[in-house]
Amino acid sequence: MMKEIQLPSYYIKFKASHAILVMKEGSTVTMEISEEITSMMEDFYKGKNFILISHRRFPHDIDLNVYKGRILKNMIGYAIVSDNPEEMERAMVEQSLWNEAFTFFKTLEEAENWASSFFD
Repeated sequence: MMKEIQLPSYYIKFKASHAILVMKEGSTVTMEISEEITSMMEDFYKGKNFILISHRRFPHDIDLNVYKGRILKNMIGYAIVSDNPEEMERAMVEQSLWNEAFTFFKTLEEAENWASSFFD
């Protein structure tokens, strides 16, 4: 089960147990974009549990108010992937805004293995 959606400011890959979000360089995660992504995840997973992986390959901004927006109950974990030390610092701020499983990885492979471990 896989689907990929390309949009002007990001692309998202849907897999059986997790979705991988990549924001494009210079874009911003706004409330509007967050709601759009949330709706796509809701449509794809239809109540099944899943993990969201934010693969931060490119510099982009985040409106931290997105963590106050609508969060899907079946999104049981969130991972950030980056080898940039500044992203790790930003992730520490974001982690305080998230109540479910939250972790940081340097490689996408590590994050995908972590996500899969919830469903073994």
